[in-house]
Amino acid sequence: MRLRDLTAPLWTPVDWLLSVETRTHAFITLAVGAQVVYIEYEDGFHALVTEGWGWCAGCGVALRLFAGRLRRIRGIELASAHSDSNDA
Repeated sequence: MRLRDLTAPLWTPVDWLLSVETRTHAFITLAVGAQVVYIEYEDGFHALVTEGWGWCAGCGVALRLFAGRLRRIRGIELASAHSDSNDA
């Protein structure tokens, strides 16, 4: 057996998450929100406002770029947001 065959089932939740834009945005929002809560809890509001916001923004941008890259690697295409339902 190949390692790819063994790890294929592990990609199923990732593919599910990346297949819809709202799921991906929700995941990124939760990850950045958790980072905000952690920074505020550990260092306080002042640290969050002065230097923590940069880390949170960087994390959000990095996750967004990583999601797009994974979509291209995995061959996931998003459905069009504007469907022509008036053609019926």
